[in-house]
Amino acid sequence: MSQEPERELVYFDIRGRAEAIRLLLAYVRAPYVDRGVPRADWPTLKQTVPLGQVPVLIERSAEGERVIPQSAAILRHLARVFGLDGANEDERVRADVVAETTHDLRAAWARVAYNPGWLKDQAATDAHFRDVFPRFRAILEGLLESSEEKGALYFAGPSPTYADFLVFAVLESHCEVVPSCLDGHGSLQRFLDDVRALPAIADYLARRRPSDFERG
Repeated sequence: MSQEPERELVYFDIRGRAEAIRLLLAYVRAPYVDRGVPRADWPTLKQTVPLGQVPVLIERSAEGERVIPQSAAILRHLARVFGLDGANEDERVRADVVAETTHDLRAAWARVAYNPGWLKDQAATDAHFRDVFPRFRAILEGLLESSEEKGALYFAGPSPTYADFLVFAVLESHCEVVPSCLDGHGSLQRFLDDVRALPAIADYLARRRPSDFERG
């Protein structure tokens, strides 16, 4: 049996696009170095990382070093390694559909929440919650309820997959800005509560970085 590699996750010192990765690693209780990069150091670091962007996952083992850019690629890699990509092909397909849908929502959210001024454009924020978020909320709610009809608690099946941690991170960030955004949407509220209650996740949530939206 091969030994687990040493892992280092490189990202800005915020939750952002790396939070779903951190949640997955917390769930499987895999040790790793969580390297938060100060913004002042980014111009120099940018010249040294693949694609000139973060997050980047570095895995070091006796066989050498693997450097993985792109948050989605990192998530899927870790999902395969730790068996969180679905128990069968049906679950794997569902997980991928949910993940891609959530990536689309996150991309729209990032344009409002992180670029260029962290929610400083109130009109854009209001438009997102009025016009964009409800559409994705309905899609995700339908996907979750379809799974619930089969007796499953998570989006792809009875156990969490990488897609669940991605959905959790993106929905939670919306709730931090507009706490009422899931009012009347019991399945999604139940899902967030169930993920928070997972013992390893509860341990992580108790000690993680503050909300990105408490930073001004």
